[in-house]
Amino acid sequence: MPPVAVHTLGRLDVRAADGRVLDALLAQPKRCAVLAYLLLGVPAGGFVRRDVLLAVFWPESDADRARNSLRQAVHFLRRELGPGAVVARGPEELGVDPATVWCDARALDAPLDAGGDEAARALDALWRGPLLPGFT
Repeated sequence: MPPVAVHTLGRLDVRAADGRVLDALLAQPKRCAVLAYLLLGVPAGGFVRRDVLLAVFWPESDADRARNSLRQAVHFLRRELGPGAVVARGPEELGVDPATVWCDARALDAPLDAGGDEAARALDALWRGPLLPGFT
């Protein structure tokens, strides 16, 4: 398993490889939401344009303030999750390295696509409740 595990099904939980809960991250709802968007808002290993993140998370801010907020959020995520967790593709796109950050909902993609017994086993192993309950 990668160094960081993010559980989005049921209560949000983020843990380092040693099982330690990353409380500093969990105490930052907007930064958790940015992480969740990077993990789940695009195909696995995909990228999101920075301007999309700015519009989703800082719509009320002017461009400079919003870019600064995003820069701070990315810096914080890299510090908490490891420097290779949030990756850039060029200057305008961000994503999450699936080799560095594992996500329960993402881990269901392939088994659910396969269907049958594999899907049932994956659901039994990973299902803890609805996706990100309480997040708005």
